[in-house]
Amino acid sequence: MLSSLLSKRERLQEELRSVEKQVYELETSYLQETTTFGNALKGFDGFLSSSKNTAK
Repeated sequence: MLSSLLSKRERLQEELRSVEKQVYELETSYLQETTTFGNALKGFDGFLSSSKNTAK
């Protein structure tokens, strides 16, 4: 029983590492792709000012 629990714990830890890595990669990609126009962390001031410039 103990070995079964340890095995399950190890599988879950590996799955957690995998999910954390995926989240990190997606967050990094989001922040890199949205730097110019704004994002949820920095705000959307860049998007608003670029929209005004293109509307003219």
